[in-house]
Formats: sequence, C-alpha cells, structure tokens
Amino acid sequence: MSTSSAVATATPRSVAALVVDGLGSMRLTVWLLVLLALLTWLGTLAQIDSSTYDVQREYFESWFVLAKLPLSVWGNAIGDTPEGSGFPLRFPLPGAYPVMGLLFVNLVVGGMLRLRWSGRNAGVLITHVGMLLLLLAGFVKLETGYSGMLGLYERGGAGGDRVHESSTFVSFHDYELALLTDKGDTIVERVVPAVDLQAAHGSGSVTLAPEGLPFKVQVHHWIDHSQVVTKGAETPATPVVGGLYLDQRSWRPGEQPKKESEIAGCYVSVFGDGGERFDAILWGYPRAPENRSNYVAAFTIKGQRYALDLRRTTYDLPFAVRLDKFEKKDHPGTMSPRDFRSHVTVTEQGQSTEAQIFMNNPLRRAGFVLYQASWGQQPMGGPPYYTVLEVANNPSDAWPEYACYIIALGLLWHFGAKLLRFLNSSTRTSLLRHDA
Repeated sequence: MSTSSAVATATPRSVAALVVDGLGSMRLTVWLLVLLALLTWLGTLAQIDSSTYDVQREYFESWFVLAKLPLSVWGNAIGDTPEGSGFPLRFPLPGAYPVMGLLFVNLVVGGMLRLRWSGRNAGVLITHVGMLLLLLAGFVKLETGYSGMLGLYERGGAGGDRVHESSTFVSFHDYELALLTDKGDTIVERVVPAVDLQAAHGSGSVTLAPEGLPFKVQVHHWIDHSQVVTKGAETPATPVVGGLYLDQRSWRPGEQPKKESEIAGCYVSVFGDGGERFDAILWGYPRAPENRSNYVAAFTIKGQRYALDLRRTTYDLPFAVRLDKFEKKDHPGTMSPRDFRSHVTVTEQGQSTEAQIFMNNPLRRAGFVLYQASWGQQPMGGPPYYTVLEVANNPSDAWPEYACYIIALGLLWHFGAKLLRFLNSSTRTSLLRHDA
C-alpha cells in the first residue's frame, strides 16, 4: 500500500502585491515618523546659523537636504571655526516634502485600502481620514498659498507720505524686478519674479529684452543679503556706480541679523538700441509704511521715461484696509508690550465695516486672513506706532480645524466602542458566574 503526500508549494507573489504591502506596512510608518522627527531636530539646530525662512525651505520644502549636525562634547564645539560654530557633520537626508508625501500614500494604502471596512474599525477609518486631510492641507498651502505683510500708520497721524490705508501687501521674502513706463497719466508695469533671475547671482547675469521696447536690461551681481555702501580706499568685490557699491552682509552664528542686512540688491545695465547705456544699483529696502514713495532708477530713451525698481513681490487685495487706531499696553513698570491690537476699517465695493485685529483674533475677508503680527516705531523711535499685519491667502486655511474635529470624532468612536465591548463582556461574565 503506497501513501501519497501532497506537497504544498507557495505561489510566488507578484511585484505589485509586494509594493502594496511595503507601502502600507507599519514598519514604513515608523521609519517615516522617525525621519520627520530627525528633520525637525536638525532643522531646529540649523536655525543657529540660518534664518527660519531659509531652514524651512532647505529642510521642509525640499526633496533632498544635506543636513548639518554640529559636533560638540559637553557643550564645547569640536574643531572651532573662525565663526565659532565648530566643525559640522554633514550627511544626506530626504527633505520633509517627499517624506510627508510618502506618509500620505502609506496612510491611504495601509490605513484605508488594506484595513477591513467594518463597524469595529469605523473609528480607525475616520481617524485616518482626518490625518489625510491634515497632510493634504499642508500640501495645498505650500503649492497654492501665499502670504506677506501690510504696515499701516494711524489715520490722521503726522507725516503726509506715510501709509494709512492700502489695498496691497508685500511678500515677506520674495522679490520682483519691475520695469515702469511713464505714460503721463498712468504707469505701466512689467514684472519679472526674482526666481527667474537666479543666474544673476554672484558674477552671473541675466539679459531681459522687453517686447516692443528699444532697449535691453542686463541684471548682474545679485546679492541676497546686501547693503549699499560708499566706496572708500578699499577695493570692493562688486562694481562701483556713482561712488556706491553693494556689500555682501553676513553675521556670526546665533547673531540676529539686522533688518538692513537681509535686503536683496543687484546691478542693472540698460543698453539702448541707439547705443545708449545706463547703469544703476537697485536695493530692495522696504520703505512702507514710513514712506509710500519708491525711489526708482529712472532713465530716458528716445524721449520716453522708464524706471527700474527692485521691490518685495506685491499682491493685490480685493478690499482696502485703513488703520484707525493702534493700541499698545505694556506690562507695569516695563516697556514690554502686554497687548497690542489694531482698530481697522475695511472698505469693499463702497461698503465699510469696522473690526479689531489682535492675538488669536484675525480678520477673515474674501479668502484672505489678516493676523496681528507685530508693530513698529517711527524712524527716530517712540509713538505714534505703526502696525504690521500678516496677510495670508490659503485655500486650505480651515482644513486643519476640520481635520482635528474628524480625528477627535474617530478616536472617540474607536475608544467608545472598545469601552462598550469591554463593559458588555464584563457584564456577561458576571451574569454567567451568578447563574452558576
């Protein structure tokens, strides 16, 4: 009598199935969260040597980052440099942008597609929806949102050229090169974003040929952190125009950069079709709200007046904001502000409404949000003060709030269901023991 035994052979899994399992695995979730924590820690350390904005772009809005970790022993830097920052250990890491994108895919595959859809898992599914909405809100803000600042003095204050009301605001960090054509009763503007002038950094240059105009504009020696300096006996590293030149600004690690040290500047050379040439230095120092006038580099070619201006990127508002009163209350016996708020009038399509903007009480209007960000003094110090409002346009502004509600609902549902099942199980066990 012969005995036949069946040999079970494992069917090899497809590549697609292996990829899906990997994308939805809990192990991948843990590694991604560890990477985010590491990027957050290293980004916090990087702010010692760089501005918050630069660190945000380098670590959290990029696909790849060459992370830097200063080496020290008991607080003493190893390999001191002239700047006093020590020798840093450098190693490559993925930026937070792809990490959070992969985390979104991981939550969809592992938390939505592979999870069994049942009443027992309803709370977990709802929680995952809230987490996905939170990540999606960050992506929409990064790709479509923009923000800036609006500075205003009180209405009726001293200084006829001060800005009391405005329907525009400027970017915090982005610049643009504006070509202005004087038409007599109007000024026609052509704008080139600074991102299109990257080749002009250092000793490079970018040549612009405005359509329909009898000249070309060469932009060169762009410096992100600059200051206009009068030439002395020294030989500057940049060209000299009218006895002035642009000086590269820098600061020691941990030192707060001065306002005038973070201003972009560049040189421009205009070449007319008839052989004319005009050279100038453009410096993007923000003059508002103390002065509403722009000090542009003007020139004339073939009887037509033109001008070039380097300025913060300007955005339009669908309404006008006027500062009626600025309140600043200090802590007793100090000059430290305890509370500061702006009383404003918003005018849209001929209708005016009054509002107050202060901490945790922004103004929402026509898709824009205005926050109380800061305040400032006159150039010589003291009152009257001006207010600084942060203006943000973010289509996903309210999404994080909705996401928190959804996550809270999912957690309450999940733990509430767990509690009910536990109580029912305990009651049933107690009854059975009583009957016995």
